[in-house]
Amino acid sequence: MNTFQKRILPTAIYLGIISAFLSAYFFYERSLIGFPDGYLTALDRAFLWLYLVVGIQHILNVFVFIYFGLGYGSRLKWIFFLLFYAGSIFLYFGVDWFLRTNLDHGVGG
Repeated sequence: MNTFQKRILPTAIYLGIISAFLSAYFFYERSLIGFPDGYLTALDRAFLWLYLVVGIQHILNVFVFIYFGLGYGSRLKWIFFLLFYAGSIFLYFGVDWFLRTNLDHGVGG
């Protein structure tokens, strides 16, 4: 194991643990969607798919962090993956904001 791999090992472990908790959180949030009578608004239907995709993505990220934690990845792969990870988090918040501002979310009089 070279020095780069020794340096990224703790980061890969921490980010892998965070991704595991985030995937559990998104699947938990997915289970809470909807009104008690089963009615789904347009926002709820969109969030069903968004939470599913983001939860699966975080599960896959755990395996990628294990890959880097075991020392198989190079520095360039690590940089590209971190940029992709940051971009996907930014994209999630952008999609979340867009959906919340443009879809019917059941608030009314």
